[in-house]
Amino acid sequence: MKHRGAACLYADVSGYCRLVGRNVQSTVETLTAYRALMARLVHTHGGRVVDTAGDSFLAEFPTISRAVRCAVGLQAELARHNARLPADRRVEFRVGIDLGEVLVHEGRIYGHCVNTAARVQGLAAPGSVCIAGSAYDRLDATLPVRFAYLGEHAVRNIDEPLRVYRVE
Repeated sequence: MKHRGAACLYADVSGYCRLVGRNVQSTVETLTAYRALMARLVHTHGGRVVDTAGDSFLAEFPTISRAVRCAVGLQAELARHNARLPADRRVEFRVGIDLGEVLVHEGRIYGHCVNTAARVQGLAAPGSVCIAGSAYDRLDATLPVRFAYLGEHAVRNIDEPLRVYRVE
């Protein structure tokens, strides 16, 4: 087991149960194609796909700037692909990002920032990216992205309220 710093990107499909209920085959085919696209983008931005389970996607990056750049590119690319689908078949991800120390064990990562990224993801609108305040505080000032402060949010299984920002 090894400890290291990482920016964690957690993504989850909005309305996944509804999509599967309407057409499981189409949903799984689209999800599979989108995960392949996401994996390519993660790799392009110097990250690593850590895990996929159900409709979730977890990746890690060496810097918060790389994670945010990837998330913005990922959402833009997925929006282009979704535009080709009927509205009731679009697979839209919500993305959450945090930065912190992780424990690496057998290729997986564990830690507070993984859990926080997952909780922040739950606060994001479909097709958007939110980041935790602790990650926002460490952003590179040259990153060509604007953020909107969404306030502090109490989330499940995290003791302190989280400051949350949405990528504009």
